[in-house]
Amino acid sequence: MKKYELNRKQYDRIRKMDHNDMKEYLNAVYENGYRAGERAASEKAAEVPDLIGLEEEMQNIRGIGGAKARAVCEVVKIFFERKVAGPDETGSEISGE
Repeated sequence: MKKYELNRKQYDRIRKMDHNDMKEYLNAVYENGYRAGERAASEKAAEVPDLIGLEEEMQNIRGIGGAKARAVCEVVKIFFERKVAGPDETGSEISGE
């Protein structure tokens, strides 16, 4: 997270603000932070998680062999790729159910 430094010139400008100017200034700061958070979240969501090792871990579950583990890993990979892509062609987002 980037820290915000307030220099002396900005401090003096803020100190002399009336109620309306302060409200506008704080709304602008909030909006900038909100947009930065949205960008950061969308960049992080665009990454498909690494599934290396999932197949081996699934084979430790009784009743799941190599073929079933590979099939489940493939379905999970497709699910994450579609989730990253966003809404499907019907316009609705993929649900996790």
